[in-house]
Amino acid sequence: MVEKTPLYIQIRNNIRQRIENGDWKEGELIPSEKELALEYGVSRVTIRTAIKALVSEQYLIRRAGYGTTVLKNKSALSNFTMVRSFTNEMKEMGLPSKTMKAELKEIEADKFLSSIFNVKEGTKLYNLKRVRGTVLPILYSDTYLIPVVVIPDDKDVLTGSLYAYLASKNVLFSHFEEFVSAVNASKHIRQLLKIYDDAPQLKRKRYSYDETNRLIEYTETYYNAAHYEYRTQIFYRRT
Repeated sequence: MVEKTPLYIQIRNNIRQRIENGDWKEGELIPSEKELALEYGVSRVTIRTAIKALVSEQYLIRRAGYGTTVLKNKSALSNFTMVRSFTNEMKEMGLPSKTMKAELKEIEADKFLSSIFNVKEGTKLYNLKRVRGTVLPILYSDTYLIPVVVIPDDKDVLTGSLYAYLASKNVLFSHFEEFVSAVNASKHIRQLLKIYDDAPQLKRKRYSYDETNRLIEYTETYYNAAHYEYRTQIFYRRT
């Protein structure tokens, strides 16, 4: 094990690599916490924490009374990409993530949103706006969702990982599209992110599709470029 990196992160990374390598197939049960604890020479608490992280990243899914299995749709993502949530990006860097402001409401699709989701104007959508960061605000996200499940106006849901909540309700994504550009953020967004100059900021548009190729989520995210560097990891997935 590498020093200075928490054990659960090292184990999480190793288990994730084993999944990527095809050691455990889609839908296959992984060893129990007890078996993994013996294999890695750590406590069950450490294994449980690593497994919890992989569940939130949608590599694994837990079913009460059955066990933990490799999430069925994971390999349906692109062979060369792995999309992560902000929560997981911060975990990768060993930093806590914090939601500083969150607002959820139901809206009616306007002409722009109806064209994106291929629905009629007036169709009900969820709209979740959030300001997130660590100590300082780092991003402002404006998310639109088809109401395939009920999203409660609950603090734990609104301030936590949206993808983890959706996965817990069996809303699984098969692939994503992302577009990243440099833009001049509006005055409102600069105020939310405490940006005091007119420097270009990073904007990311994300389209998230389910297994039927239906668009479920569309998000526009603005990042404070002074405090954020866009990172990605590339894996080759065996087919």
